[in-house]
This record gives sequence, C-alpha cells and structure tokens, in this order.
Amino acid sequence: MGISLSGVGSGFDWQTVLDQLREVEEKQFIQPLEDQKDRQEEVLSAWNTVSTKLSALLSAVQDMEDSDDFDLFTTSLSSSSSVDAESLLTVTVGSGAAKSRFDIQVTNLAKAEKLQSTSVTSASDSAGWTGTITIEGHDVTLDGKSLNELQDEINALNTGSNATGVVASILKVSDSDYRLILTSEEEGAAGIQFADAPGDYFSTLQAGEDAAFTIDGIAMTRSSNTITDAIEGVTLQLHGEDPATTVSLSIDRDEEAVREKVQTFVDAYNSVVDYINDQFEYNALDEEAGGVLFGDSQLRSIKNRIQTTVLSKQLFNHGVTFSNDGTLEFDADEFTEALSKDYAGTISKFNGLAQSLQTVLDDLTDSVDGTVTKQIKSVEDQIDTLDDRILAMEDRIDAEMERLQEQFIAMDMAISNMNSQMETLSQLLSSLS
Repeated sequence: MGISLSGVGSGFDWQTVLDQLREVEEKQFIQPLEDQKDRQEEVLSAWNTVSTKLSALLSAVQDMEDSDDFDLFTTSLSSSSSVDAESLLTVTVGSGAAKSRFDIQVTNLAKAEKLQSTSVTSASDSAGWTGTITIEGHDVTLDGKSLNELQDEINALNTGSNATGVVASILKVSDSDYRLILTSEEEGAAGIQFADAPGDYFSTLQAGEDAAFTIDGIAMTRSSNTITDAIEGVTLQLHGEDPATTVSLSIDRDEEAVREKVQTFVDAYNSVVDYINDQFEYNALDEEAGGVLFGDSQLRSIKNRIQTTVLSKQLFNHGVTFSNDGTLEFDADEFTEALSKDYAGTISKFNGLAQSLQTVLDDLTDSVDGTVTKQIKSVEDQIDTLDDRILAMEDRIDAEMERLQEQFIAMDMAISNMNSQMETLSQLLSSLS
C-alpha cells in the first residue's frame, strides 16, 4: 500500500479516509465475487458428494455382477475321534463350490526333502571338501570354501527366474560340529535334484514325501499339503496325519452373506437417492430449497437413469421393491424364499441388474468423460475464473488506492505549506502592529 498517511502537515486523518474508500470498493466489487465463489464451492462440494455416493454404489454393483460373486459358503468340520478336526485340516471355499459333504482321512503329510552335510569343526574355516556338487542343474565348487561361503553361494542360486528352490542353512550341533543343511522349498516326493561330489559329503536327513489322504474312501496323493484340485472350488490345507480319524466336511451356501451383499447394494442405492431427494426438497413456508443443487437437470437425470434401470429388472418378486420416495426396500425373507425356489434364476436376476447398472454408473463416474466428472470440472473452472476476477479486482483497487494516496500526500504537503505561510504572515503582521 506504500507509506501511511498520518496527516501530520494538515492535521487531517487521510489514512482513515483511504481505508474507508478501500472498504467501499471491496464491498461493491469484490464481495459479490466472493459470494459467487462461496456458492460455487458449495455446489462443488455437493457434486463431490454425489460422486462419492455413486462410486460406493458402483462398488456394490461390481460385487454382484457375476454368478461367482454369490458363491458364498459356510463350512463345518467334525472329527470321528477325540482328535481336533482342525489339527488335521482346514478348509477354504471359493468360486465353483457346491453344497456337499465329504469324509476325509489324512494318512500322510507331504514333506520337503532335507540333505545334511558331514560334520566340520568350523563354519568360517575351509571345510576341506573338494570337487563339485550339482543342485537343480547348478554346479557349486567346494574347493577351499567354508560352510558360510557355501551357504551364501547356494542361496544366491535360489533367486531370479531360474531359482533352484533350495535353501541352505547352517546347523550348529556343538562347538565342534557344524553341518550344512539343504532344504527343498517344495514339499513332495520329487525332492531335490542333487548330485554329490566324489567325497560323498551329503546324506538324506529327511526324504521328500507326497501327501496321502482319502476322500469318501478314495485314495489320493498330492505333492503339497495345500490341496486345490481334489474338490471343485475347495482348498484343503493339511496340518496333521491320523489314519484312524475321519474328518467330516460339510459345505452349505451362506445365505446370510448373500443377503448382506444385496443389502449393501440397496443401502448404497438409497444413499444416492436420499441425497438427491434432499437436494430437491423445498420449504414453501420459508421459501428455502433443500440443497444447492435444487432443480439441477443433470442431477434429476441421474436419479431417473438409475431408477429406470432398477425398475426394468422387475425385482419385486425377489425381495426388492420401490417406496414412494424412490428408495428401495429389501425384504430378506422374500429374497430367501426366491433363492430356495430358484437359486440360479434369482442370482441371474441380480447379475443382470448389476451389469446394467454398471454400464450406467460407468457413464456417470468415468474419470474423463463421466457426467458427474464433467459437472465437477465445470464448477472447478468457474471457481478458477472467479479467483482470477477477484485477483484482478484487488489489483485494480490497489492501484486506485495508491493513486489516491499520492494525491492525498500532495494535498497534505500543500496544506502544510499554506499553513506555514499563513503562520509567517501572521507573525509579520503582529510585528508591524
């Protein structure tokens, strides 16, 4: 703003005059722009809320667009003996499973092959071995190397795209007994493809074994304790072996989880519609609109599009109906009854609804061309324009105040000079008298 005007020469408070003039200018020219900006920021906040709610609805829709999304099951395990069933195996159920029951016996767990070296007195000094060992096609020279060096070299081979799948570690049996242990990372009878050096420095500590088990009396083997291909959609994780114990596995559809999935969709849908309804409310007595998007045609179109899509799927016989305000009501009992009568047909109905709604919601929320995205961008552009106008107006007012300040300074100096001349003249006249 420059120097302050104190009015020393004239005795007049020019600074207060300037401050008052600035206040008038800002109130007349800047405040309306600030008010417009505040309004647009409210509009922007409202559209961002719409975007968030539509995204939540899209997420709920994507979670039920495929029949696999409703492959939800509960499992129970029971043991024929005092042995805890989960100490023998646990179960994970996924896509492709079906309601079923199986009797399982675990006779043998899969084990990883382990090799041990002959004993040496130090892990850091040369082991005194010579020749070459071959691990999964990789040669390792032994000459002059310590167990520590061999451990590092073998583990380095277990990296990258051609990793050996073999881990080396050092076992200290006593202060004078150290051994190099080679362990396969994979369970199973295939074990480690290994060729010893001429000195025969390694022997089998644990042989690799396949898992052996029966399902409903049918004997099976697998190279891993994680069984993914015996029962469709079911993963068995074997933990213990006990041929004398039968574990009964029951798989049932988790209808509660299926209902919760539909309820999540209904809640997300209603959140969108409730917010739009709030925007369109009007209090005739107070003459106040419910929200800053009152009467917005794009917002009304959004509501119509999602309502029309849901209505077209005719879900009223499957537990989903419309209320008077356009929100959905979910009758869990009616939905469960529809599942019991025609599970596949009911799920197909909701798959179709989800797929159709996803098309609509993708069009609304697309990060580049979405309807809501464009609305948000338009409002942001308006706010940027208002910021530019406010800045330009502030610059204009600053320039005007600087011009007035210079004039006031000149005026104050002129008055000061005039007062000085008057005082001199007065003194002269007094001396003549």
